[in-house]
Amino acid sequence: MSPCLTERTLMLLQAGEGSAEERAHLRACPRCAARHRALADDLGVIADALRAGPPPGAVHPRLRWRAVGALAATVALAVGGAWMWRAAQVPPPGSGGDVSAQVEDLAGTLFATSEVTAAGEQSDEAAGFDEDDELALLFEGP
Repeated sequence: MSPCLTERTLMLLQAGEGSAEERAHLRACPRCAARHRALADDLGVIADALRAGPPPGAVHPRLRWRAVGALAATVALAVGGAWMWRAAQVPPPGSGGDVSAQVEDLAGTLFATSEVTAAGEQSDEAAGFDEDDELALLFEGP
């Protein structure tokens, strides 16, 4: 007697394939015949379940993943928003908080003219200074 059939061979026989020798063994061996009937029964149950579809009230897997994705996006936005809000609340190190005063001080230092008095105030002549006068000074020299 030949050795019993493998699970793969039983599957091929169930699908209508296999050699004449394997089919003859299936008819002669009660153990292989029982395994083949059990396989046929299992495949029948699987086919019935697939034909029936999901039970009523079951959530479609695609909808479940959409809900998970929406939840993940909401959490990411909430964490990102909280991080941005917290970052906006903390002033940068070394800043006085008033940017316009710092800009005016920097502009006064960079664009200081000889008409600036010792007290730091500009004379009336320097206050009326415009771009044309600036260009004229460049070409006339000091």
